[in-house]
Amino acid sequence: MNDIYITLTGNIASEPRQYSFDDGTKVTSLRVLTTHRYFDKKTGQWTEGEKVCFTVRCWRSLADNVAHSVRTGQPVVVSGRLRIREFGPEGDRRFMPEVEASAVGHDLRWGTGVFTKPERSGGGVAMSKEMRDRLDAETQDWALG
Repeated sequence: MNDIYITLTGNIASEPRQYSFDDGTKVTSLRVLTTHRYFDKKTGQWTEGEKVCFTVRCWRSLADNVAHSVRTGQPVVVSGRLRIREFGPEGDRRFMPEVEASAVGHDLRWGTGVFTKPERSGGGVAMSKEMRDRLDAETQDWALG
């Protein structure tokens, strides 16, 4: 199956909900409402077009970060794989667009933001002062060109 990757912009339509599985894996689910807005030359006004609501699923560390960072009404940009979910009885099948997110962030056209890297427990590699100094020197050399 060929995956379709999309990027959408819209507003968070409902509070993010986070779930945990028995193995500790986390998923955060939220809904993002997108609206196509266009200038109608006949009326000389901006017009709201069709509204589409996407369910967005975020996994693992992205799930944690999204659950702690976004709230209802906030503008976001979402990138990920498009999935079309099918449900309902035969003869009355319904379809719902869903995005398995690889990235989610605030849409900075509408405001400002501050980035904070969360503390993660476990899995970190301790680095000696000598290694940090060496890495800093290499980074400075690279930046100076």
